[in-house]
Amino acid sequence: KMADKKITQLTDLGNALASVDLFHIVDDPSGTPINKKVSASSVFNNIPTFLGMKQASQQITTDGSTVTAADVTSAITEINATNQAGTISLANGSDGQIKTFINTSTSGTFAATITPTSLRGHTSMVISGPGKTVQCIFKNGAWNILGGNAYTVV
Repeated sequence: KMADKKITQLTDLGNALASVDLFHIVDDPSGTPINKKVSASSVFNNIPTFLGMKQASQQITTDGSTVTAADVTSAITEINATNQAGTISLANGSDGQIKTFINTSTSGTFAATITPTSLRGHTSMVISGPGKTVQCIFKNGAWNILGGNAYTVV
């Protein structure tokens, strides 16, 4: 019963949100406000993808000898391999997580080799030159390549 309680007095659902759970919506608040409902799945299925990737990118500069770890907390890792080739490791992610790698080199064709702990069907992904990209999703215990621009696999 919600009519006799303030929203701040309601029980917190915590992290138990289900797709069928409902949010309270006030439609047209500046005109003729009407109380409505919307399911959690409808809300999250309509969030533009650019919002999920608006966070700051991880920046890596390769040095030719150090294996640098790509984080699994940012959606995008930018790799500058202008002066040296490099190897980037990638730990396992969370189920459904998407990770994008962009070669931001200003020139040259030095290879940035990305070697995940688990990569389905391959060992590594390589982006060797400015503007080359690769994107993958973590699902069922391994990273799976979704696509990219001019990447190669080993």
